[in-house]
Amino acid sequence: MDGPVPHHLSHFSFVLDPAAFRTVNATMIVTAHPDCPASIRPSPRFKGPGHSRIIVSTPAALTVALLAALTLPVHHARAVAPSSQPPFVLSDCLATLDDDPGDVDDYVSAHDVIGSTRAVRHCRAIADALMGNAATSAEELDGLAHTAAAHMPETDDDSPEERADVAADAARAWFAAGAPTRAENSAGYGLTLTPDSIALRLLRDRALLQTDHPDDALRDLTELDSNPVLETDIHRLKAKAEIQTGKFTAAEQDIAFTLSRTPDDPGALLERGIVRQRLNNPAGARSDWEQVIALAPDSHEADLARQDLDLLASDPDALPPSDVTIQTSSSH
Repeated sequence: MDGPVPHHLSHFSFVLDPAAFRTVNATMIVTAHPDCPASIRPSPRFKGPGHSRIIVSTPAALTVALLAALTLPVHHARAVAPSSQPPFVLSDCLATLDDDPGDVDDYVSAHDVIGSTRAVRHCRAIADALMGNAATSAEELDGLAHTAAAHMPETDDDSPEERADVAADAARAWFAAGAPTRAENSAGYGLTLTPDSIALRLLRDRALLQTDHPDDALRDLTELDSNPVLETDIHRLKAKAEIQTGKFTAAEQDIAFTLSRTPDDPGALLERGIVRQRLNNPAGARSDWEQVIALAPDSHEADLARQDLDLLASDPDALPPSDVTIQTSSSH
């Protein structure tokens, strides 16, 4: 207002709900004057975070201020200037990790991360795993899966599906850290959030194989073997369970299914070579292992195939060295 405020006006103050005025830190002084309507102006006297104080000078002004406070939507109080940065997208962040996991900080700093706290933590944890800190990553992902959004739940996705996805990545990180029991726990928790998740069931079954429970894994995988979702992975993992339980004919059939979908899969070819050798087909085993080396000469599977070929040449009746590795190998 233009004129001085009369000295006889008494002031009333009240503190607004911090949730409604989370972004407001300045005092608003509401004054009334006989010659002008109530007005609002900022004052620097109260700058403490968490609350916003409004001081009014008359009952009428108090009513105006209260009505303004009660009718102000929360999202208006939180409004900030539009960001000039593109929004943070988890899938894009994860894609940058394929080239260099160390680029995660560059991606985060170049994007608007408001409302994406969980997604940022998720991406950083995956980057940690890819840079060799698998156990640290798994702990972070487990913690994230077990907690809901702390700050802005209306924008920061903490749905059961999102948390189950985080739990799945926690299980994968525990596998990378050589801790299959912890991986089983993470996958099991994820299944409490999304009980119908095929991916989480496969992760749990993989953990069961690595903790010497092939019969339990095989029961679950047998239930899944007609499911079209992730069918190649189902049959591949089922074959591993059958190898561990000595069901080599059944394993050969499941590996054949996998190779009908992915004929150049070095892992499946390595496994079929093992099964063929067990079924007294050394020529077929040799062919599979040679194909593994031709397809991926620098891979771990090729190293195992060379060991199997060396042993096959020296002692055709010996079990292939990669048999033990197949029992605990990863599935993708």
